[in-house]
Amino acid sequence: MKKNWNLGLLYKSEKDPQIEKDLKKMETTIAKFRKKYKDVDFGKYSNSKLVSLLDEYNAEIEGLTIWKPYRYFSLKTSLNSADEKSEAQASRALGRIQGALANLAFFRLQLAAIDKKRQKEILKHKDFNSYAYFLEQIFAGAKYQLSDEAEKVATLLSQPGYSMWITAQEKALYKKTIPFEGKELPLPEAMGIVAQLPKTKRRKLHTLINAAYRENADLAASELSAILTYKQKMDQVRGYEKPYSSTVRQYQNQEKVVESMIDVMTDAFSVSRSFYKLHAKLLGEEKLSLADRNISLKGISKKYDFQSSVDLVSSVFGRVGDEYPEILQSYLKHGQIDVNPGKGKQGGAYCWSDSDEPVYVMLNHNDDIRSVETLAHEMGHAFHAEMSKSQPALYRGHPFSTAEVASTFFEQLVVDELMETLPEKQQIALLHGRIKGDISTIFRQTAFFNYEVELHEKLRSEGSLAAKDIAQLMKKHLKSYLGPAFDVTDEDGYFYVYLSHTRRFFYVYSYAYGQVISRMMYEKWKADPSYAKQVKKFLSAGESLSPVKLFKSVGINTHDPDFFKQGMDMIKKDIAKLRSLAKKTGQI
Repeated sequence: MKKNWNLGLLYKSEKDPQIEKDLKKMETTIAKFRKKYKDVDFGKYSNSKLVSLLDEYNAEIEGLTIWKPYRYFSLKTSLNSADEKSEAQASRALGRIQGALANLAFFRLQLAAIDKKRQKEILKHKDFNSYAYFLEQIFAGAKYQLSDEAEKVATLLSQPGYSMWITAQEKALYKKTIPFEGKELPLPEAMGIVAQLPKTKRRKLHTLINAAYRENADLAASELSAILTYKQKMDQVRGYEKPYSSTVRQYQNQEKVVESMIDVMTDAFSVSRSFYKLHAKLLGEEKLSLADRNISLKGISKKYDFQSSVDLVSSVFGRVGDEYPEILQSYLKHGQIDVNPGKGKQGGAYCWSDSDEPVYVMLNHNDDIRSVETLAHEMGHAFHAEMSKSQPALYRGHPFSTAEVASTFFEQLVVDELMETLPEKQQIALLHGRIKGDISTIFRQTAFFNYEVELHEKLRSEGSLAAKDIAQLMKKHLKSYLGPAFDVTDEDGYFYVYLSHTRRFFYVYSYAYGQVISRMMYEKWKADPSYAKQVKKFLSAGESLSPVKLFKSVGINTHDPDFFKQGMDMIKKDIAKLRSLAKKTGQI
């Protein structure tokens, strides 16, 4: 078992000449494709000729290892935030990639320029079955496209107008250290240990972390003003009406579905407030600090070293299909999972995938029960990425709107298995943790979505954002879902400095969306294990269908007005079960 990433699966070293060869091949291939087809009227192509063109694009362009060099250096910086050389190389690679992709914008523009009558004929004809969804997306998005030259400029400006601002802010923040108990803790490490400390210490550390945020507040406010203004201008020239319109379209959802979901979940904030009221009782507190939000109940003393965690999740995954534990074992054999925390290593966990390249999973395993759940969660992402490789290059991967479904499905499997192995008092701790996670995934992210909407509207009406005003806005939306159980302070509002999701505009809704759908899929599998075939169908579909059609094909109708309400009802039942168990065991 290998516990560290083997980045040699990508390149031998940062000096590997293959890096430059891959970048050069990408640039040359795209340049040749552009020269061959720029200004060609695709609407005059016969069916067979147009299919041949799409075949060529799928093989020559989508089959390129476009992001591999950038990915390699980015993974290196995840392992060592002080690796400025790799950071610089990642930035240079990204610049060249974006430059090449700018030269490819013409292709979709020229497909989108096919007259509407011919578009309808194409989408209905069997010759285009393999490319129907790809073309459908292009035709539907035609009205948001700019000219070829304008698209090139937009792509090139995205780095200085957007990504470089974020990098500068994050770099300044990640260099922050927190003086605590005679040590200088890197900010991500300090954040990671807050929930593990006794009350007095965690609240003290929480206060120090807030102070660190505030020190960076002016820079963060300038950064947000810049990138939100950049987005506003791009939305205006493209014709997107609402701040979240472009994200919803990119994620292949429909605005009405997302708006309906957000309304349902916002109206159900009483559910999250009731949980936190119970959370306070279980912690023996009359009033909670924000430092107490993520506290887990004591009672689960069992340690799960990494080998034990692997054995447990492999056993559970095997009930859904033999391929899942096999994929996990393959990753461990080849060095595709980085397991343990380390100095300078990025906090948290993630899964990174790209077309046909090796999937990489990052963990910070610390031998507790949450680490087991995290392993299951990230492997859910990995299974989704791995199995979508069965699709043509054009359809590998998946939109963000479906990404969290796979991860939370496999996490739910493992949590239920753990519930079965624990005595009643420890079940309370685990059930509490699961609900706490659901509340965070659904209601917290909904609150963040609402915060983002108001933040964008504020910028668009006032022209700039002041640090204290953003903090007050964050405070307002934190209180909206936390409720009266918490004393949310003005200083807590400076959490906006750290909240990375705000920089990935409206990404947060995908968490809530995916969580409810995942729970529905899990309930179907639990009721009928043969539903595992539908799970595999979902994981293997990649981007070959719209999310609405894909979910409908596995028995889930997200257009049903009551669908998300049913999700809220399930959380209510979980909270009622937790309250009943707590009363039964005398914990409240």
